[in-house]
Amino acid sequence: MLRVAAYCRVSTSQEDQRNSLENQRRYFSEYISRQPDWELVEVYADEGLSGTSSDRPAFRRMLAAEEKIDLILTKEVSRFARNTVDTLAYTRLLRRQGVGIVFIGDQIDTRQNDGEFRLTIMASVAQEESRKISERVKWGQQRKMEQGVVFGRSCLGYDVKDGKITVNADSAEIVKRIFTEYTVLLKGAESIADGLNAEQIRTVNGGRWSGAFIRKVLRNVKYAGDLEQKKTCTPDFLTHKKRLNSSEHIYIRNHHEPIISRE
Repeated sequence: MLRVAAYCRVSTSQEDQRNSLENQRRYFSEYISRQPDWELVEVYADEGLSGTSSDRPAFRRMLAAEEKIDLILTKEVSRFARNTVDTLAYTRLLRRQGVGIVFIGDQIDTRQNDGEFRLTIMASVAQEESRKISERVKWGQQRKMEQGVVFGRSCLGYDVKDGKITVNADSAEIVKRIFTEYTVLLKGAESIADGLNAEQIRTVNGGRWSGAFIRKVLRNVKYAGDLEQKKTCTPDFLTHKKRLNSSEHIYIRNHHEPIISRE
């Protein structure tokens, strides 16, 4: 009996994508079960993860189970990985353990003599498509930022929902207190934090205050009604690692209701 597993992935957790993932699970389970000499090991599935991501739990579990698998089925190269180097590294690693991979949609079988040659071409195409998607997403996000759409999460003093920012009345009072104590009472950041902690007032995340957090609040231009975005960037679409963006910040003055006066 040939011990067969399958791998599938969707890049978002939206409802239609979850349905797609379930359809893929069902398809592979039924496909493998119909083969008389095949035994289903498991259908490994990652949800809401990019093919270029290195942190795919189901994918890692599948690699760790290589001794129990003879063959892996996947829909296409772009579902397996969108990084040419990783695709070849994984297939070679599995081949050394006697595990073949069949990319059904691309009609590639790594057990065949020309499998790696064809795989290299398709993996390069998948990587280029990933780069184009990344560029389109970045372009779209920048246009929305320029139009004033807010990216990111709610913060002390403000709620962010559907790209819009509104004042949170309760936590806005804490913001006013911090600025008043700093500018009028001339307290230091550590002293302000100690006072909030002494009164058992919690941060928006339920934690304790620190001088570093207070200084971060004091430097946040949102509280004067301005919006600064694109402070970080992702230069390499393959690694997804962010770094501080030294240029191209998007700054909109008087964007929303301020909590404190500009002065």
